[in-house]
Amino acid sequence: MTLHIASTGVTLLKGLLTTPHGTPGIGDALADEIEHTDPARLLTRYGAIDGPSANALLTGCLSPHGTQPPAQPQPQLREEIERLLPVIDPAHWPSTVSAELDTFTRTPAGRRILSQDDVAVLLATDTAEGLTAALWNAIALAGGQLSRVLYLPDPAQIPHTPRGRVLLVRVPDLDARDEQGFARAMRGLGVLGRTLATRIASPRDEPCRFHLSGGYKATVPYLIGLAEGMRSLPGAGPVEAHVLHESTQGDTIRVPLRRIHPSIVDQLIKSFNGRSLYTGRLGSDELEGYAYDTREHRGSTTEWRLTPFGEGLFALFGRPAEGLGA
Repeated sequence: MTLHIASTGVTLLKGLLTTPHGTPGIGDALADEIEHTDPARLLTRYGAIDGPSANALLTGCLSPHGTQPPAQPQPQLREEIERLLPVIDPAHWPSTVSAELDTFTRTPAGRRILSQDDVAVLLATDTAEGLTAALWNAIALAGGQLSRVLYLPDPAQIPHTPRGRVLLVRVPDLDARDEQGFARAMRGLGVLGRTLATRIASPRDEPCRFHLSGGYKATVPYLIGLAEGMRSLPGAGPVEAHVLHESTQGDTIRVPLRRIHPSIVDQLIKSFNGRSLYTGRLGSDELEGYAYDTREHRGSTTEWRLTPFGEGLFALFGRPAEGLGA
């Protein structure tokens, strides 16, 4: 099994779903159907005017059994999606319709449609547009089979044994506009990574592959931070990260990832003790400027503040790190 993780943006909406006749690999008949049905505005037609309303729709339509039941189930929306699938045929959309599908296809041994043995996690911003684009990317990656797509409004709600499924995960503040939002997003990704590590990717020989080409460019540092954190977990399997530049020919380019020794993270977790600020001596300066930084000096006393990456790293490792498959 390979665990795939990718952020999603809105290129799918701006390309295939708005100008399908200009997309290579889309025949005229299919392009006409896409233009007529306008799937890019599907959630809008059902009342999604922002992230919270889109989240409510998808929770009622695609949440897996066993998570908290939605207040208002949306059988009509699910029926509408199932009606559209044979008409707009996302199983046969070319991989070039979005950076997300393209990077899945062009990684070594990659596939346009997710294998029944693998798991894909698509991270979506908490906006109506972002969730709509992520939905159609997920359905296309699942070969047009809605039964293979699960929507998770909470990063901690990963179901057990979801092989063959595409998990669409909402990450609040993934499109962060300030440092506080950045920190909240990194904490959410840390929780997600910890849940993935304990429920899906715990065996040492099961690889985890990050796809960095899709989504907003500003999210790339988030995913690299998460990838390096997951690579550093005790008992983790191989973790890779891949990217496609616009001029890349052939396969994706592999991005180098560092490994952080768990004992260093554990030491910092004990020092900060659940706080964002720490005053005192730290046993190691290896993560200075990454997980924490100097806030100010007061005489001979140094005050340290967690960075957003530190917030995510601490959420990922929890307390203590040895609890994660060591």
